[in-house]
Parts: sequence; structure tokens; C-alpha cells
Amino acid sequence: MDTANSRDTILHTALRLFSAHGYDGTGIQDITVASGVTKPTLYYFFGSKDGLFEAVWETYFPLLEKPLGGCTTYENHIKDYEHDIYGQLFQIVMVFFDFAKICPEFYRLMMESVYAPPESKASTLSVEYFGRLYILLEHFFTGAAEIHGNLAGRAYTFAVSFLAQINASIGTWLSTPVTDSRRFQLDDACARVMVKQFVHGIFA
Repeated sequence: MDTANSRDTILHTALRLFSAHGYDGTGIQDITVASGVTKPTLYYFFGSKDGLFEAVWETYFPLLEKPLGGCTTYENHIKDYEHDIYGQLFQIVMVFFDFAKICPEFYRLMMESVYAPPESKASTLSVEYFGRLYILLEHFFTGAAEIHGNLAGRAYTFAVSFLAQINASIGTWLSTPVTDSRRFQLDDACARVMVKQFVHGIFA
């Protein structure tokens, strides 16, 4: 048995099915049949359905978290910042946009998980990861408050509302057929409009 390929096949298949049908709508049988592996093979690698779901997150989430961490660490960008909160928020949005275009199935899974009932498996198994996103964004707004005093004490609120705006754009993009002429693009222009509106709300 090619263990590496089997494990990767199960992971990719699980992501596709979890993204399309959700955690509750995807069974072990669905994954093994689609992967072409036996249940013992799946259990050998992941232990359980929960273990597989967590492995999907551990595989794909760092692809967002790592670049995001690089542009939300305020101290690392103090020279480039130059009091320009707009410029750095634009970089943050583009990290999310680029990731969504590279990993649309995982982003769809993220969206479903963040809005799942708090007591659901999808929520309880993913809440740690969203917490890590909020910490990174909150860290940025806390640092920016050193320059923009009106941000002080509201870093978490801004982190939550900013991510909600990003998710609204990506969610719309994900749910709009590619053949729809009204489908907007996750590009520089879209990011600039979003950041301009958000910054206006901060300083209004």
C-alpha cells in the first residue's frame, strides 16, 4: 500500500465532501467509497471522522494563517506602515482573497463551520482555528491603535467586523456561478473598495 498517496487521497476527498455536504452530511462510508480505500485504512491514518476533519484543517489552515501572520504583525511593518492603515488592511484582504481562489473548497468549509450552530461538531472542531484568525487580526488593530488612538480598546470588535466583511465578499463569490456576468472578482479593485468603506467607518 502506498501510504502517502492513500493518506493524501483520503484528505483531498474528505475536503471535497465536507465542503459540499458539511460535516454532518458526510459519512465515513461516503469518504471511503469516493477515495477507493477501506474503512480500516481511513481509521489507520485518522482514527475517526473527527480526526479526519481535524486533519483537513491542520493541512489547509496554515496556508492561510502563515501569510496572514506575516502581514498582521504590526511591529514588522512599522516602517512601511507610515500611519497608512488603509495600505496594510488592503494587504490583509488580499491574503484572504488569494487563499480563497487557491483553496475554494476549504474556504467554503470554513464558511460553513463559522456559521454552524455552536454545539455542532463542525463548530466545536473548528473554533480553535477561527480563534487564531481573530488573534492575528486583533493583534494588528491593537498595534495600529498606537498611532490611531480612536482604535484603542476596540481591537477585537474591529477584528470580528473586518473578517465578517471579508467573508461576505468571499461567500458571495463562492456562491455565484462562474457563468454569471454579475459575479465580481476577488481582485485589487474589490479589496480597495472594501477597505475604503471599512476605514471610512473607523474614522467617521
